[in-house]
Amino acid sequence: MSVNVQIPYSQVHALGDILLAARSGQLHTYSLTDGKLISTWKHPDVEKVAEAVNRVAEEKEVALATGAGEDAPMADDDKDEPPAKRQKMLSEQESSVSITTDMPPADVVDRESSSNGQKGKGKDKASRSRVRVEGRAKVPDRPLITHLTSTADKKHVIAVTGHDKAVWVFEHDGQGNLEELSSRIMPKRPSSIVVGPDSMIICADKFGDVYSLPLTPDPNWKAPVVAKTVTETPIEANEFTVHSRRNRRALESQQLQAKKKPNNEQDKATDAPAFELTLLLGHVSLLTALLVAEREGRKYIITADRDEHIRISRYIPQAHIIEGYCLGHKDFIGDLVIPEQRNDILISGGGENELFVWDWLAGNLASTASVLNLAQQIDSTITKVAVSGLHSLVYPSESGKLTYVLAICEGIKAIFSWLLTDDNRLNHPGVIQLPGNPLDLEIIPVEGGPPKIVAAMDPGAATPANSINIFTLNMNEERLSVDNITTVEENTVQTSDIEATEDVVRGLLYNVEYLRKKGGGGEDGEGGDAPATEVEASEEAQS
Repeated sequence: MSVNVQIPYSQVHALGDILLAARSGQLHTYSLTDGKLISTWKHPDVEKVAEAVNRVAEEKEVALATGAGEDAPMADDDKDEPPAKRQKMLSEQESSVSITTDMPPADVVDRESSSNGQKGKGKDKASRSRVRVEGRAKVPDRPLITHLTSTADKKHVIAVTGHDKAVWVFEHDGQGNLEELSSRIMPKRPSSIVVGPDSMIICADKFGDVYSLPLTPDPNWKAPVVAKTVTETPIEANEFTVHSRRNRRALESQQLQAKKKPNNEQDKATDAPAFELTLLLGHVSLLTALLVAEREGRKYIITADRDEHIRISRYIPQAHIIEGYCLGHKDFIGDLVIPEQRNDILISGGGENELFVWDWLAGNLASTASVLNLAQQIDSTITKVAVSGLHSLVYPSESGKLTYVLAICEGIKAIFSWLLTDDNRLNHPGVIQLPGNPLDLEIIPVEGGPPKIVAAMDPGAATPANSINIFTLNMNEERLSVDNITTVEENTVQTSDIEATEDVVRGLLYNVEYLRKKGGGGEDGEGGDAPATEVEASEEAQS
């Protein structure tokens, strides 16, 4: 029987002395001076999920009390499903059993849930369970804040919730209080988001497209008028003019489509966004990382995808112009970072064992650095890594300001660090061990002293550690280490929404390793899974 655990904080972002921390569908602000909670915003679906989870818990108690048995475990075939789809199935499985107390208990529960496609094996209806699988108390998709960022002036906060594909904009008063300004539903689920220098929101999605939308929606904006097209194609053939069985089947199919077409225009109008949204560029694969950069007086959009590509495109309004590529990865790209003080250098990492250092405008690979070697210092049995986050910081030293690159990997309890040298190499590798799996990092500059690192972690069910830890850094022989650890008061609003089984938590928060193609991919694509178009179609179906 699965035990519920607290869903940990998974996103952190700093606004001066204010820390934004996202947990499930809740966004909290904390003071970095004393660690106290300032305010809380909850997604409208939080209470819906809490009510559904409570109802499911009551039904499970009734099931156990009447001897109806426990939920069946997830089928082995479902374990390979994408995390978003797997989490949705788990939510449905939590609530799909409806107890009928007027029937005697049965020995076997026959599940015929459409969420996992498993059919009942017993052909005799009399042998099936008396526990009806009706799915009447479905748990809605759990709201989860997947991305957090802010404008340069720190007056606006942008958050993304993955389950409903929404981009939320809040006004920040400078004291930790947030006021919700707008919510816009994107065509596909966002996978990365940044704010451009002109305060335009740049959003990449899991279908491979990059859009721009204004920070504040224009209330006077109107969708462009599109000329109506002919919805019915004249059918010249008829049942008296066809002379073969094949032609007759084609005619019947054409007639059937003609009957359906009058509703197509209405469907397209319903799907069109009701706010200003501009398509900038597109990949043919799931986008995983997005940056806006400037070099030699010109701005660029840098995008990376699951199919090992890093593309350099010009910024608005010339985003359709591709300036170049950084090619060399043989597996998915998990994240990108342009280090502090070095806008000519790009660091990338993902499913391979190394980080790549690029002269990104020229598209040249400068050097690589092993992540696997550092990971094996913690656990010698590790054979592969999945880089989930890249960050950089500036450390003041007697010889001047030094630039460091930080990396976190999915499921590895550590922060890895390197010193970026003048000749574009990553030297002096270091390991900062953590009490939990890191989910996100935020760098807090400290005037006149070394910066701090805020880490959102998953401590796991067996570890009583806090989900948010703040580390003060030290340097020894040009390697970073931890000098002091503090925490914030995690006394957030207690609702059932922040509790879930460990399987659900993993489905929600651990989705980087899934990007790895089965068989390891390869330069010639051997051993990979479905083509990019099939992958994107699968993602679209999940959206």
